[in-house]
Amino acid sequence: MARKWTCPRRRPGRSPKPEALRQLVLRLARENPGWGYRRINGELLGLGRKVGASTVWEILQKAGIDPAPQRTNQS
Repeated sequence: MARKWTCPRRRPGRSPKPEALRQLVLRLARENPGWGYRRINGELLGLGRKVGASTVWEILQKAGIDPAPQRTNQS
């Protein structure tokens, strides 16, 4: 029982995604305003990066980037 409480505590949850992946997703979103998160996910899979669509959506939401139809109407 003593060992259980002497081991170091870990943070709950998953580790954050690499910064390079985040930058790539944001770059694809900025350069292609008509693409949604599923299209960006498909392009990443084509590049050999296994990332879930929900992960792409989360990265875009945290960066404050609107969904695709609202991005295309911006001038």
